[in-house]
Amino acid sequence: MEYARGGPLSRALAGRRVPPHVLVDWAVQVARGMNYLHDEAVVPIIHRDLKSINVLILEQLSDEALERCTLKITDFGLAREWHQTTKMSAAGTYAWMAPEVIRLSLFSKSSDVWSFGVLLWELLTGEVPYREIDALAVAYGVAMNKLTLPIPSTCPEPFARLLQECWDPDPHARPPFGAIVARLEAIERSAMLAMPVASFHSLQDDWRREIQSMFDDLRTKEKELRSREEELVRAAREQKTQEEELRRRARELAARELAVVERELHLLMHQLHLEAPRIKRRKGHFRRGRLRLRDGGRISLPSGMHMLP
Repeated sequence: MEYARGGPLSRALAGRRVPPHVLVDWAVQVARGMNYLHDEAVVPIIHRDLKSINVLILEQLSDEALERCTLKITDFGLAREWHQTTKMSAAGTYAWMAPEVIRLSLFSKSSDVWSFGVLLWELLTGEVPYREIDALAVAYGVAMNKLTLPIPSTCPEPFARLLQECWDPDPHARPPFGAIVARLEAIERSAMLAMPVASFHSLQDDWRREIQSMFDDLRTKEKELRSREEELVRAAREQKTQEEELRRRARELAARELAVVERELHLLMHQLHLEAPRIKRRKGHFRRGRLRLRDGGRISLPSGMHMLP
């Protein structure tokens, strides 16, 4: 592919004042590119890693040439052919990943729509998603449908509604890119973008402060949760130690009881050995003459018995 002199879109948004109509034009270009991948390409493709750093600007950046910039969607190393809904190996960056992707590694066209919503949020606010917030905390919050990027209270209603729809927890409820392109083009034609650039940038500054405050709250909650988690881990470790101590004592007690039983058995056997059975002797004298019969003969052996040689 050709060399993109403007670098990644994320770099263009960092510290640069971009007019609102240019931001919307860039959003339209990305949406058209994704619509091509999903519905117009010979083989439909799921990108799986759509984010601002993977969108390059073809021309050299300058404040005068922003309106003529051409955006290119790149980095297809994780892209896969689309077969409706596909379970694949985990891929992407948590801040841009849909809940079903983090939770189940379940990819579809709708998971790219979620990522586009995050990219649109970047364009509007100029902020980094979940700045300085632990990635695993973000992954858990998004996966459990408890966390989405904050939409500024003064964000224009068409953008706010589009962001909410892109981040719908139900993947089937998210709009396809064809509908997204149509809505962004309608915004381009509306009078909403006719506001002075200075007014829009002032509005962006308010959004950043509001978002920063929300992120600060998230970081505070994250620290509290981490502290509680450490306490739970410590308590679990202590409980495990106590359980091991109880098991050790139980083993010692069982060994002692077994030793006592063995000693008792030895004593009992020793006593049985010492106390040999005493046979009562017959009183008086036994006379051999009594073995003789009256007729003078002796008592014969039992019948059928024969002497062995």
